[in-house]
Amino acid sequence: MEAGILRDQFGDLRTGLFISMPIGTVLSALILVVQMLSGGGLLVVSWFAAVLMINGIRIGLALAQSDIPDTALKPVGARLSLYGMLALASGIAWSFLALLSDGYSTPQAPLYLIVLAGLSAGSVTYGASYAPASINFMTLPLLVAAGCVLAKGNIENYVLAFTVLLFFGGMIRSSLLGQARFRETSRLKYEAKEFAAEMERNSRRDPLTNLLNRSGLEHAICQLGLADGPFVAMLIDLDGFKSVNDTYGHNVGDDLLVRVARRIEKRAPPEATIARIGGDEFVLLFAASRSLHSTDELASSIISAIADPDYPALNSVRVGASIGIYVSEKPQLTEMLLRADFALYAAKRSGRNEYCLFDAELDHGLERKHCIERDLRGAIEGGTICSWFQPIVRLDTHATVGFEALLRWRHPIHGAIPPPEIVTAARETGLLSLLTERVFLNCCSMIEELMRNGRQDVRVAMNLSPRELEAGNVDDMILETLKTKNVPTAMLEIEITEEAPVDRDRVDEKLERLADAGISIVLDDFGTGFSTLVSLKDRRIRKIKIDKDFVRDLAKSVEDQALVKAVIDLGRTLGIEVMAEGVETDADRRILQSLDCMIAQGFFFSAALPIRDALAFDAGHPDSSAAAKTIFDPAEVSLRRPQTGSAA
Repeated sequence: MEAGILRDQFGDLRTGLFISMPIGTVLSALILVVQMLSGGGLLVVSWFAAVLMINGIRIGLALAQSDIPDTALKPVGARLSLYGMLALASGIAWSFLALLSDGYSTPQAPLYLIVLAGLSAGSVTYGASYAPASINFMTLPLLVAAGCVLAKGNIENYVLAFTVLLFFGGMIRSSLLGQARFRETSRLKYEAKEFAAEMERNSRRDPLTNLLNRSGLEHAICQLGLADGPFVAMLIDLDGFKSVNDTYGHNVGDDLLVRVARRIEKRAPPEATIARIGGDEFVLLFAASRSLHSTDELASSIISAIADPDYPALNSVRVGASIGIYVSEKPQLTEMLLRADFALYAAKRSGRNEYCLFDAELDHGLERKHCIERDLRGAIEGGTICSWFQPIVRLDTHATVGFEALLRWRHPIHGAIPPPEIVTAARETGLLSLLTERVFLNCCSMIEELMRNGRQDVRVAMNLSPRELEAGNVDDMILETLKTKNVPTAMLEIEITEEAPVDRDRVDEKLERLADAGISIVLDDFGTGFSTLVSLKDRRIRKIKIDKDFVRDLAKSVEDQALVKAVIDLGRTLGIEVMAEGVETDADRRILQSLDCMIAQGFFFSAALPIRDALAFDAGHPDSSAAAKTIFDPAEVSLRRPQTGSAA
C-alpha cells in the first residue's frame, strides 16, 4: 500500500510540474526583462540561465517514462527525494533575488516579493501531494526576503517582514496538511481496492468449506490451458445427507460437509480444482495427465472415503456418495456440469455409492432429453401430446364405470415418449401447469362426449401431483373451467399420490375446495411410496387404488392376497371405495373378485385408448375387449406415471 501511495504522490507531482514550471519560467523571464531594463547585466542572465536549467531538469524528469513496478517502494521514494532536491536547488536560485534587488531595496523589490509569494503559493498548490518539494523551494527565498526586509529597520519593514514570515508559516502548514490529505485519500483508495479484491476473492469461495463456489470454479476453469487436457470433471453428490439435517440438525450437517470437503481434498490429484456448488454437491476438476490413478480408481477411492462411517456425531444415518464423471478436451463449465450431472443421475439409478462415466449412450440420452424439452411446448399447444383413456371396469357386471386419462406423445424423431419423461421434461422446463391444463381439457372433452351419449354415471380420472397443487392455482383453473363448460363435477375424479415434502396445509385447503365442489378425490398407488393408513382418515378420500405391484401376479402370491384383502375390508369399514390397477391376467381378475374387489383396470381389460375407441369400448362384449387389447399403446412398455405422480 505504501508503494502505491508514493506512486500516487509521484504521479501527482509530475502532473503539477507541467503547470507550475511554465508559470515559473514566464515569471523568471519577466524579472529578467525588468532587470535588463534597469541596467542589469551578466548576473541576472546567469541567474535566469540557472533557473531555466533547473526547471528543464525537473521537466525532463517528469517526462521520463516510469518503469517502476507497482510494489517497488525504494525506487519511487528515490524519485520523490530527487524531486525534493531539485526543488531545493530551485529555491536556492530564487534566493538570489535578494542579490539582484540589493536586499529588496530597489524600486522593483515589491514586484519581486509579489512574484516570490506567487511562486511559493503555486508550489504548495501544485505540489500538495508531496510537502518537501514545496517546502524546499520556498523556505530559503522567503527567509532571505524576510531577513533582508527586517534588516532595513523602521516599523513598516518590521511589519512587512512579519507578514512574509506569517505567509511562510501558512504555506508550510498548508503544504503539510495537503500532503496528509493526499496520502489519506490515496490510502483510502488502496484500502477500498484491497477490500474489493478481498470481496472478489471471498465471492468465489464457499464460506463453510473454504472450497471454491460456482463462481470461483468458473473463474478457475478460465485459467486452464487447453494444452493441459483432457480434463476430468467429477460431480459428487452425497446420498442420505437430507436425513442428516432432518435427524441431527444443520450444525451436524455443516460439520459433515466440512469433513467431506477435507476427504475429497486429501484424495484429489495434484493441482486439482475442488468446488462446492450446491448444498451437498461437490465438483472435482483435474487434468487427467496429473492423476496418479485411473478415473475409476479415484472415483472409488472418493466414494469409499465419504462412505467411511467415521463420523462421531452420526449414529443412525449412513452417508454415501454418487459420482457423475465427464471427460472433455476443453474445460467449459456449463457443458462439463451438464454432462456430469446426467451421468450422476445415471449412477443414482444404479443405487448408492456408485459412479458413472458419461459415454456415448448417455450422450444419446442427453440429446434425447434436450430434444424432448425443446419440442415440448409446441407438442402441448399443437395437440401432439394428447390423452388416451384406459377403461375402469366393474368386475361383477363387466360395465365400464370410468376412464383414466393417460399421456401419449409420439415424437417425430424419438417415437413414443413414456409419460414419466413427458412430466419430468414439463417440470424442468416450467411447462407442468400448461401440460396439466391440457390433460384437464382433454378430460372435459371426454366427459362432454359421455354426456352426449347419456353416460353420466361414468367418471373420468386425471392424475395430479400434490406438489403441483402446492405450487400453482390448479384448483382455480379446474373449478372455473368446469363452471364455464357446464361440466358436472361429479363426473371428474382427481387421482393424487401421497408425496413429501409439501405444504400440507396449503394442499389440504385446495383439496377441500375440490372435494366440496363435488369432485371425487382418489388416493393413487396405495401401499407404496408415502401413502399410509393415516391417509384413510381423510374424509375427502372417496376411493383408493391398490398399486399394481400388489395386483400383478396376485394369483401366485398368498401374501399379496392377504394384503389386498385387508385393504378391501378396511375400505369397506371406512366407507371408501377400493379398486385395483394393473390387472393383466384372468386369474388375477378372478382372485380380485373373490376378495370382493369389484372395480379394476389393467391391460387384461384394455390398454389406454384414443377417445373414440374408448367411447366404443364394451368390457362385456368379447370382440370389443379383444380389440381394445390389440390397439397399439406405445406407453404400455414403460411406467404409466412418474413416481411423484402428476398429469400422466
